[in-house]
Amino acid sequence: MRSVALLLASVLSGTWAGAESPSNWFTVTGDPERAEIDTVQVDPVAVGRDADGKTMNIRVSRAALRHNWDGVPYRSYDAQVVFRCAERRAEYRAVTYYMAPLWRGDPHLSVDYSERPQPMLFRDTQPNPTQRIVRAACGA
Repeated sequence: MRSVALLLASVLSGTWAGAESPSNWFTVTGDPERAEIDTVQVDPVAVGRDADGKTMNIRVSRAALRHNWDGVPYRSYDAQVVFRCAERRAEYRAVTYYMAPLWRGDPHLSVDYSERPQPMLFRDTQPNPTQRIVRAACGA
């Protein structure tokens, strides 16, 4: 488990070979070729750093239709997430939702959550990668 955490930390810190391309998604859990399982991926290159924290892109594909905290249905989404390292948490700032798994087809809704950020939690995903991603993104 420690080796997985170290590997993820190096990938999320941008030290992984080839991490400079935004298309180099790191699969934290699941398989981006299999629509029938939950998959969480992180772009290891931070898109920004400011007083709010480190901003990174993630994408999630769920095994079945889900609904977000506002009742929006989706099977997959791309999101921009702010990692608040001092508080050991992460928040969604912008999310683009897809009705199809694996980010296929046209998005059906894009939402800016910058005025009311939502916590990154991955509810009902086993194993839940939330804290592993936060630790790795924050360099712990």
